[in-house]
Amino acid sequence: MSIAKLAFAVFSAACVWHAQASEILELQDYHASEAKVGKTGSWLGLQQAGKGWRLVAVKPSFKKIPDPISGEGVRVAANAANVKMLLSDPGLKAGAVSVSDEVKLVSGSMDEEFELSTLPSLGQERLMHLQGNKYSLQNREGKIYLKYAGTEQYLFDYVENKEDNNARLIWVGDLDHDGKLDFIIDTSNHYNVTEMRLYLSGQAAKGELLKLVARRKSTGC
Repeated sequence: MSIAKLAFAVFSAACVWHAQASEILELQDYHASEAKVGKTGSWLGLQQAGKGWRLVAVKPSFKKIPDPISGEGVRVAANAANVKMLLSDPGLKAGAVSVSDEVKLVSGSMDEEFELSTLPSLGQERLMHLQGNKYSLQNREGKIYLKYAGTEQYLFDYVENKEDNNARLIWVGDLDHDGKLDFIIDTSNHYNVTEMRLYLSGQAAKGELLKLVARRKSTGC
């Protein structure tokens, strides 16, 4: 292969990787630097449809707005109703998605909904089911583990602060249609910070249950 052809192949591969970069975005106002995305490909909206959920093709908009902190902000919106989250990943496709029996996307605005979204306290576990299969989220010494069918995986540290506890389960179900649980989790432990993470089972390495494919950290005013 000539040097020119090799260079073109490397460039093409880099472009493909860039186009398939995974992203997660909430429909909200961001500081401009926090709303940047590393791709220009297709987006899917996680949409509530009656009692069910589905991924639908959407076109997000990024509108510049005044920001009292950084001077310039970005308002993220979508051209579809009832969309709760914007996702982009090569392993996702449009269509109905299964949700766990215990946890659905919640706003946290009501006490009951917030209680459903909480992570297990120190030394405790939360059981979740999908299509008859049982999963366990465990909190051991401030670390969150997921356990299923004899396999266990560490996910992230969880510093529980009763006066300022923002970390919570946002959505739990099967996003990539492989019959296994996927997670959207806010792992922040500060009321004014959000750190949204997207974990997908379909891209997990051998011996693991999930892969962290996208994360986005944002702060309030």
